[in-house]
Amino acid sequence: MFKELVHKADLGNGYYMNPILDGDYADPAVFREGETYYLTVSTGQYRPGLSIFESKDLVNWRLLCHPLEKFEGSVWAPDILKMNGKYYIYFCAEGSNWVIWSDQIDGKWSEAIDLHVGHIDPGHVADEKGKRYLFLSDNYLVPLSDDGLSVAGEMVQVLKAPPISESWDIEGAFPEAPNVFKRGEYYYLTYADGGTSGPATSHMIMSARAKNLYGPWEMSPYNPIVHTWSREEKWHSKGHGHFVEDIEGKWWVIYHSYEKGYDALGRKLLLSPVEFMADGWFRVTKPADEATLKPVGEVIEDNSCFSDDFQGDEIKGWRSWEEKDWTRYQKSEKGLLIKAVNMTIGMGHPLTIITGDHSYEITIHVSPEKNCEAGIILQYDDKIYNAISLKNGCLKIYRLGQCLAAKETGKKAYWLKMRNEEQYVSFYYSEDGVSYHKMNYVINTASQNTHAYNGFLSLRPGIFAVGENAVLFQDFQYTGLK
Repeated sequence: MFKELVHKADLGNGYYMNPILDGDYADPAVFREGETYYLTVSTGQYRPGLSIFESKDLVNWRLLCHPLEKFEGSVWAPDILKMNGKYYIYFCAEGSNWVIWSDQIDGKWSEAIDLHVGHIDPGHVADEKGKRYLFLSDNYLVPLSDDGLSVAGEMVQVLKAPPISESWDIEGAFPEAPNVFKRGEYYYLTYADGGTSGPATSHMIMSARAKNLYGPWEMSPYNPIVHTWSREEKWHSKGHGHFVEDIEGKWWVIYHSYEKGYDALGRKLLLSPVEFMADGWFRVTKPADEATLKPVGEVIEDNSCFSDDFQGDEIKGWRSWEEKDWTRYQKSEKGLLIKAVNMTIGMGHPLTIITGDHSYEITIHVSPEKNCEAGIILQYDDKIYNAISLKNGCLKIYRLGQCLAAKETGKKAYWLKMRNEEQYVSFYYSEDGVSYHKMNYVINTASQNTHAYNGFLSLRPGIFAVGENAVLFQDFQYTGLK
């Protein structure tokens, strides 16, 4: 059984406030089928790969499934669509671009098919005759077979991105994340540029249009369509967007962004309205940090994440770092039994959740068997993490992957707690789950982000088991703190 997020984008009065998904949900792609919207995002090194969400109003999202359970590569920048009665997701991984498909969006998906084509960030489009193509980074276009499962021609660059003004602070010129849609007589191509992180003003969304997919393309006079103009803004590095038309014929764009001062939480998802003008061009009309009238549609609730009593069959809402063996996890009436792996804590496939809250607490009861080290982790990657652990009666604190302190207690089981308060992290232990003792080694985690360690990742709280034998986890509780 799960408890829902503290953050709610829906204000309950017909308006919403960004972010619509609060946490590390980068590289969004969205499409509408009837009155339902479907969204997917990057999952990087975490398993299971990819996540599909559904919504009726573009604001309230529910986790539907993970379609890429067995793929072992790092998965980035997907596109999702339906064509000819089948669902498709294109994504980049392992230096190539891939595709999976299914007859049911929440059903069994195919194994990943390697398209053997370079560049990154595939964006699918079909022309007026139904001929299928992929746009790729640097605005390259490659034709696909009729079933969309193989490349059927040469890759051609159809638009060379114009240079970015030297007066802007950017990370670099990196045209990527193409998204193409048709409206009227024009195809509209949007792409990201300026770099994904780095300076606050780096990322952006550019727009162009043409009557033929091979061009000629003309650039919008309103470019950039989405951009962070000042480092004083709340949302930094806004970019990598996907456009969708709602059931009333209005257009919207979903894109990712870092929240100022909270880069360690990853790229959150923002929603903004789009206005088409008399000249056929469009622009984003509402600042990302203002309350905005939300699209009409039924409100659906997400029940897939945070607190978990480990009852039921699924381990839903959790993501594991490069996990390959899900048989290590066994649920019972007592709790979740995890078999330890003989690896370092960071490499030991921690089981984590995504959160965008500025402050929160998590508690859990741990009963590790002999020579098993288990506890709570706040992980950036396999080397950068913070943790409290219990092994053979000894409590340990880790900072940046290194042991910071140890305390011998002789106890075989404890309630453990991690408190993250505005990125200051502290750890506690208790014998009864009521009275806690603080291990007074407080860690400032604000710098543990992609600017320092690369990877476009986020700090994620979770649990781990390494060494020998197994550990029983009971009653994982997540509490958001305002």
